[in-house]
Amino acid sequence: MKKRNPQSKRDNVSLVLLITLTFMMSGSSAWCAPKSLGVAPKKDVRLTFNKKEKPQLDSALAKYGMYAKTATRPQSTSSVDTALPLKLNPGDRIAFIGNTLLDRARDFGYFETLLQQSFPEHHLVVRNLAWAGDSLDSQPRPLNLADLEQHLTYEKIDVIIAAFGFNESFAGKEGLPKFRRELVDYLKKLKTSAFNGNSAPRIVLLSPIANEDIKRVAAAEMNNEQLAAYTAMMKEVAAEQKVGFANLFEASKAAMDSPGDDLTLNGIHLGKEGYQLLADTAYRQIFGKKAPEINEALRLEVLEKNKQFFRRYRPVNTYYYTGKRSEEHGYNDFLPAMRNFDLMVANRYKRIWD
Repeated sequence: MKKRNPQSKRDNVSLVLLITLTFMMSGSSAWCAPKSLGVAPKKDVRLTFNKKEKPQLDSALAKYGMYAKTATRPQSTSSVDTALPLKLNPGDRIAFIGNTLLDRARDFGYFETLLQQSFPEHHLVVRNLAWAGDSLDSQPRPLNLADLEQHLTYEKIDVIIAAFGFNESFAGKEGLPKFRRELVDYLKKLKTSAFNGNSAPRIVLLSPIANEDIKRVAAAEMNNEQLAAYTAMMKEVAAEQKVGFANLFEASKAAMDSPGDDLTLNGIHLGKEGYQLLADTAYRQIFGKKAPEINEALRLEVLEKNKQFFRRYRPVNTYYYTGKRSEEHGYNDFLPAMRNFDLMVANRYKRIWD
């Protein structure tokens, strides 16, 4: 009789374990162990409900579900012109929308801190709804997650600060006519939407920042001419559509051309000093005065609030929250969590205002 190789036996056991783990981690909602492994088949009851076991949807939680199929959209209204310096009212709800420039601002909090410092009695609410990669004509979202318009409505937004133009600039100067049409249409839609339920929002456009040449990345050399052209087009359209406009390109380019440390991580994405410059520049142009010195304790509270709101707006498991498994039990797990994030964010605003 041929002697069994102990190593071969161990290899076979390892292979069986690997196959088993692979099936278990594959995400199948009805995985069961193969009979050949000597394990009795068993359904995953966590994902299988009968009519008696399936919990009923709590109507009090339904409003916390931000689903593309059901979330409220704004009513149309007459437009509102926005003049600078911008006037903010007590209780105003402000949204940042657009591309990576404002998306990453949540991790630094400088501009939002200046808003809270300058209007301490206003109890401002600021929602960062920007999403990396967003452009005027393309804003993809996870399956059945409410889109930007629906989130603006849910948040009852009064003021919109929008950053576009960078992603679009890669179409080159040939893309300027298309960019102009899209920007006009986009602003007209925003200007006639009553996100707060009563009136159209006041709107401020932010231009792209300049790109910076850094070691091994000639970003400025490759794209600043195009960015300058798109910035000029944005300024022209903003004046035509009677919305506010802040030119971040010129101030950032001047700073990048001066000797000193890099303002970006990679030629296009700002670091800490870059976001400080952005906040000071935007504040001066939007409110017509010099920005105050940042209150660091307040900024830390803003960052903590941003962390909790990010988890509300951008939940990590949309497959269960809004996607294909939401009908099975995502609503039961995620809607209480969404409610709790709303509560946690509200509590952090109280700390900011205090």
